[in-house]
Amino acid sequence: MAGPVLSTSTSSTCLACLRRLAQPFAKSSTGAAVSIVQVRVKSRTVRSHDQGVVVRLLEDVPKFGRRDAVFRVERGRMRNEWFPSKKAEYMTAVRFQELGLTRGDIGDRDRGFVTFVPEVPVEKIVESVLAATAAPVTPVAPVVSVVQTNPETIRELLSTLLPETLTFFRKPIPAPPPKTPARISPLVASARASQVEEAKTSTTATPDSPECNMLAIFGSVSVTDVANHIKELLMADLEASRISLGPENIRFVGLPDNNDRIKALGRWEVNILVDGSGSVDKDAGLQPVRKMVEILPTEQASV
Repeated sequence: MAGPVLSTSTSSTCLACLRRLAQPFAKSSTGAAVSIVQVRVKSRTVRSHDQGVVVRLLEDVPKFGRRDAVFRVERGRMRNEWFPSKKAEYMTAVRFQELGLTRGDIGDRDRGFVTFVPEVPVEKIVESVLAATAAPVTPVAPVVSVVQTNPETIRELLSTLLPETLTFFRKPIPAPPPKTPARISPLVASARASQVEEAKTSTTATPDSPECNMLAIFGSVSVTDVANHIKELLMADLEASRISLGPENIRFVGLPDNNDRIKALGRWEVNILVDGSGSVDKDAGLQPVRKMVEILPTEQASV
């Protein structure tokens, strides 16, 4: 029997294959024809299922477990979701050794784990429960503790606890550079000198008055600043800290009544009125507590 015609393009170079193609059937010892053609059969061996990769959660994940839980999870979920978002980490042999864990510590995912996130604040839930089960509660205004003593005691506390000088620091405004006098006629210069002398003799200001040699400052020192400074000083004493004191109790001496702030460096007298009405009780013979307010340059604050 002639063998099949083989194409040169698909011809095999294996000698055994060429023999099988030339003799597709062989005879056994009994004379029966036996096929020697190779037959491939689908393997029925059960492949082991991929159990996933061992991970450790870095945060609580609903339906999987709490933080630090170690279990197996699908490789795709870990690679595409958890590892990029830093929800879990791979548990390698080195990582097991660093955490002091073994393979026996690998657990299972907790399918019943759910993180509780309340949609309504707890305060509102408590308020609704109290409103439904109890009678409405009337809010009570906070009670401000104010010392209830006579004005003589208040005046004594202010005179004893406050220092004689209340010091404030402000940045002075630099004085402009002196102007270069222009060259003028001697007759004009003598006339101006006589006018200056007349002005000096007619003015009522003295060298010790606040209007002389004042250096302006940035901002000011108001009666509110003085009242707040006095309150800070009184906080050291329990009884004096409850004295009610406000800007209406502060008066600068030598300034108009409507002027409640100082805008220059220097020393100024200030009256602290004892009663809260804004005036001295002349019938009771009470006098205001007089202290000194001193405004210094900011450079001297660190000295």
